[in-house]
Amino acid sequence: MHVWVFTFEYGPSIIGGLGVVATRLSQALADLGHEVTVFTRAGGPPGITRDEGVSVVRLPARAPFYLRERRRYKVHPIADLTAELSLDRPDVIHVHSVQFANVALHFGRVHGVPVVYTCHSLVRDEPQSPLRNLVMRRQERLLKKCDSVVVPSEWQWRTLVNAYPACAGRVRVIANGVDVPEGARLATVATEVAEAAERAGRDKLRLLFVGRLVPGKGVESLLRAVAILRRRGLSVQLDVVGRGSRAYTQHLQRMARRLGIAHRVRWLGFRAPSAIPQMYLSHDVVVVPSRQESFGLVALEAMAWGVPLVSTRSGGLADFVDPQVAEVIPRTTGLAVANAIHRIVRRPEAALAYVEEARRRAERYAWPRVAERYADLFAEICQVDGPGIEIPMEAEVHGSMAF
Repeated sequence: MHVWVFTFEYGPSIIGGLGVVATRLSQALADLGHEVTVFTRAGGPPGITRDEGVSVVRLPARAPFYLRERRRYKVHPIADLTAELSLDRPDVIHVHSVQFANVALHFGRVHGVPVVYTCHSLVRDEPQSPLRNLVMRRQERLLKKCDSVVVPSEWQWRTLVNAYPACAGRVRVIANGVDVPEGARLATVATEVAEAAERAGRDKLRLLFVGRLVPGKGVESLLRAVAILRRRGLSVQLDVVGRGSRAYTQHLQRMARRLGIAHRVRWLGFRAPSAIPQMYLSHDVVVVPSRQESFGLVALEAMAWGVPLVSTRSGGLADFVDPQVAEVIPRTTGLAVANAIHRIVRRPEAALAYVEEARRRAERYAWPRVAERYADLFAEICQVDGPGIEIPMEAEVHGSMAF
């Protein structure tokens, strides 16, 4: 099967979870033997390269290919380029990014093939702005016109269907995947967990947060938790990986100073996804204090890499985070986060049990298994002409998550 993929983010130009998913899924589909051609943005001139078995067509995010003020790619320059490159006709089109909505739908019509949209989040849930409304309308057109919509969690399924009931019959839940390292990594976990507990008493407990710096990620509660743990006598070092708006980042930094923990927090900014695994391995606990997540890729990655996890079960996290794999934060408050971190430090035997079960669960989400589910969906919809595929409700929600 030949799959054309449209994504604004693709390795190495990855900003967040969408780019990680688009990159790893495309590569996993190629590993299964499918022909995959990815269309994505480029910093330089247009061109095509071969990467991890995937053909990558890079398109400048500027004229004539891209309308910067409208945040969208233009159809005709890309159509001309595909003709110039003599690209084979696709069997299915898979779009991740709304910047390519018009392009993906155009090629679906021209080639008479189905269009699948993986909806990583709803634009309507983002802060109000003129640009948000413009992008939201484009996403709504894509939701209306595509043949199938994929969301990564049951929570995202409910959110989308409540917002756009007409989509209900075309929505599937297929979880995001994760790279699962070799099992040899777990041989050192017991020692490392014990050492982390010892460090909490005499040295520094190394905490890690990875994610965008936005209010919904719960960073403010995490900072309050660090201050509470310090008052309890624990020596804590918090590393924050990620970036946000300048105003909100400065707000968080001022908050750390007011709480008296500025010297205990390192603001590391953006790190490439390829660097994150080593960061997991150099910390004692990964903390995910989110108030809302469409999926929660960081928590799953921590589970796969054998790092004790402290996390909420907000949004899509509830699909795979529970008291068997993590110390659960019951409420996103500073005290609740601090108590959860303190519990995992005081009970190293429980932390080890979490890690062992978390690793087993993460294996269900390995990229080859996720890619197979996408391949099954592509094969299914290629047997149906036109949009509006009817999928029984029970099969959508429950059957699609049966890993």
